[in-house]
Amino acid sequence: MGVAAILFVSAPALAQKKIERKLPLGMEGAIRIVNMVGSVVVHGWDKDTVMVRGTLGPGDSFFMGGGYSGAKMFVESANERDPKPARLEVWVPSRVRLWVKTATANIDVSGVDGGLDLYVVSGTIDVTGSPHELNAEAIDGDIHITGSPPWVRAKSASGTIVFQGASSDAAFSTVSGPIKVDGGIFERTKIETVTGNISFSGSLDRSGSFDFDTHSGTVDLAIPEKMGASFSVVTIAGSITNNLSKNTPIPGRFGRGAELTMDASGGGAKISVRTFKGSVTLRRTK
Repeated sequence: MGVAAILFVSAPALAQKKIERKLPLGMEGAIRIVNMVGSVVVHGWDKDTVMVRGTLGPGDSFFMGGGYSGAKMFVESANERDPKPARLEVWVPSRVRLWVKTATANIDVSGVDGGLDLYVVSGTIDVTGSPHELNAEAIDGDIHITGSPPWVRAKSASGTIVFQGASSDAAFSTVSGPIKVDGGIFERTKIETVTGNISFSGSLDRSGSFDFDTHSGTVDLAIPEKMGASFSVVTIAGSITNNLSKNTPIPGRFGRGAELTMDASGGGAKISVRTFKGSVTLRRTK
């Protein structure tokens, strides 16, 4: 991060439960936050300062340091086998590059317009706003995004992914968790699951491309009235319900499943749907 030197300040081991720190940080700087258990809440603001307030578990230590171009902070547990929750609320310059890592701590970020890299094991990630880049990963946790980041990637194993907004380049993936996308205009979107259900409702850029893949999850795809799109839908053992046009799916190549290739309302955005045994529904938004 271009930090020449980092000086750490430790909260007293047992006497101090509450913390409050400030540090100069440029609007185009970067900051890293690590807190394994508890919560991390981050707000973007228009000051070239990072400020943190929080509460530590008994015996835990807090470290924070850096320079104008980059900073980092983390909580060190007095008992790594049984860490106590630490709750951090952080205000950062709105255009910074933000990186947050936790284990079971929830992450909540709002008002940050720079790039976000967020990682959690079993906590929840909540993002409100439109950062220019957003990468969010959870193992068992849910991911909720409200906003319109131009570039977004979200990945979870068993957690749920919910996206409300718009994006020119979006990709979402889970193993067993459902994915729900509901928003404005999308230009390029890729959604993948193994057993999770997929629900997509949004407007499609006419020159865009959209891919939906699942093994056994259902796919529910809704587009606005009169919007054109070109579809290629294949399910090996599932069914296809087409409520967009009078086109009828044909039987699959191996005597089961179904296939549908068609242009709806004159064609447009390229949409590919592939499932093994999941059912597919095509419809107009209500």
